[in-house]
Amino acid sequence: MCLHKLTFQSPLFYVFLLLSPMYSNAAAPVSNALLDKACIHIPDKTFCLNYLKSNPKVMSAAATSKPLNFALAIIQSGADEAKNTHAYLSKPKGKLSPQAIQAYSSCKNFWENLASGLERSVKAIKEERGYAYDTTDYDLKVNLDKASNCGNALESARIQDPVIAQGVKKVTLAVMGADAILVGVKPPKKLD
Repeated sequence: MCLHKLTFQSPLFYVFLLLSPMYSNAAAPVSNALLDKACIHIPDKTFCLNYLKSNPKVMSAAATSKPLNFALAIIQSGADEAKNTHAYLSKPKGKLSPQAIQAYSSCKNFWENLASGLERSVKAIKEERGYAYDTTDYDLKVNLDKASNCGNALESARIQDPVIAQGVKKVTLAVMGADAILVGVKPPKKLD
């Protein structure tokens, strides 16, 4: 009796395994379209796609096929990355020159402000349901100046830090990717 059940259930199991990828990828064309649009202005498209796909919240938002939610999830991923970089900068670096200490201290402040700026952008864009005001897109993109300022401080101290460079790459991707999506989101008209 047990052997009979096993021989009957076994083919059903294999049919399930064969068909399940077809159903689990049903939303993939929409997700891929949003992912491709987010990565359109990113020079390293493979890195962009891998970064977005590695974040479950971003992929969950992509599966909804709602561009605004997708863009907000991307910006939040950038804010989270900025927090990670800030946490890295908050750890002791060992014996450093006074110039290096000053550069890392400046970077720590820049990355803290970058994280909070991106979170303010998430809040504003969510409330406006897109780029409702003329400065909303500018306010999002200007956050990247803080990463550039950190880069300038490190460069003047002749420091090349791969962790910070990777953080810059990911945050830039998040801002530019979200912007590429938000350009097409038309917020509702306000009643005056």
